[in-house]
Amino acid sequence: MDVDQEQIQVRLVSRQEKHAIPDAAIRVPTAFKRFGLSEIVNNLLSHEKPIPFDFFLDGQILRTSLADYLSEKRLSTENTLTIEYVESMLPPTQLSAFQHDDWISSVKAHNGLFLTGSYDNMLRLWNKSGECVATFTGHSDAVKSVAFGPSTDSEAIILSGSLDHTLMAWAYNADNGTQRDLYECKGHKAPIESISVNADKELMASGSADSTIKIWSTAEPEEDEEETAAAGKSKRRKTEKKSDRKTKASMCTLEGHVGAVNAVVFDDSDSSVVYSGGWDHSIRSWNIEQQVNLVTKNCEKVVLDVDYSSRSRLIATGHADNVLRLWDPRSEEGTNVKQSLRGHSAWISSVSWSKTSEHLLCSGSYDSTVRVWDIRSKGPLYTVNAADASSNSKVLSVDWDEQFIISGGEDKHLRIYQTKA
Repeated sequence: MDVDQEQIQVRLVSRQEKHAIPDAAIRVPTAFKRFGLSEIVNNLLSHEKPIPFDFFLDGQILRTSLADYLSEKRLSTENTLTIEYVESMLPPTQLSAFQHDDWISSVKAHNGLFLTGSYDNMLRLWNKSGECVATFTGHSDAVKSVAFGPSTDSEAIILSGSLDHTLMAWAYNADNGTQRDLYECKGHKAPIESISVNADKELMASGSADSTIKIWSTAEPEEDEEETAAAGKSKRRKTEKKSDRKTKASMCTLEGHVGAVNAVVFDDSDSSVVYSGGWDHSIRSWNIEQQVNLVTKNCEKVVLDVDYSSRSRLIATGHADNVLRLWDPRSEEGTNVKQSLRGHSAWISSVSWSKTSEHLLCSGSYDSTVRVWDIRSKGPLYTVNAADASSNSKVLSVDWDEQFIISGGEDKHLRIYQTKA
């Protein structure tokens, strides 16, 4: 360390116990950036193999030198800086890309399986080896949204919503590779844009272009059910069967949006709460037991997708003005954007929180990229080109499940990225 360099006193702290160092102030050159600070931490931890770290000041990732930070904040070297550090997230590494016959509208990952919905009206289930282990047919129009229902070690329940106004469910047996039709959900009067399953997999929510949200049980019905004129009411009746697929009616209908509901997601810590977003520029919180709209937050632009994290307790939304917004659903104010993340150059079609971190999420955009964000930083951590460079294809869906980020879109490829967060 050059003693002639201007220095400042810092305290390096970490909430990651395995990387904690003694709490003492040390002097470091103000010219230091992330790499220099990482060297200090690794030396203090006596690491033979250095670990890359990220550093935070005032809740923002340090992207410049300490000198530039001091200049920006108009601070002097007489100050003592408290700098939090965390082990860096490695860049997403593409493992594979699986070809489809048509656009991929929706993707979901679960326990090493990858589910895709396509504009060819089909769903496909893939394993990590790149094999399409099952194809599910039955919809008469494009599949817009897919989800995993209640599953066991040997059987996975597959759910979908389609432009044909219906939701469908299948069971796939991993032991023998067989599948069976479970039921078809009827009641929406327009295309279904989004579906979501609650944490215990007992309930499913669907958002539709008919401006409503419907709540369904994921349990297989014993007999056909028919939706009545009264919203949320259903009656059971026996009918002459035309196939093994039973018809299912909704438990209740939530009304309040003006225009299409583009996205729905359950609160993963409270199954009585659903969040939604739509063409009316609103993000809404609903209590499905009371069937009431709890809070409505208004935005300048169309809401294209919504995801909620019980770790951060924040809603993330993608918009038609290329901005990713974060909202606190506990606040009852109507326009209280907690944070706006900018970097995409086109509509943000899909957002997904990390399941293991309160700070990390990813987004897919019509600009052909998937971006990974740390909400403590103003810009994206990483930008991944999720389509062939020459195609300018839109990314239509992303999902982050444990160590995998997956994406799909107009280039007809399911892309799987490995990441360690």
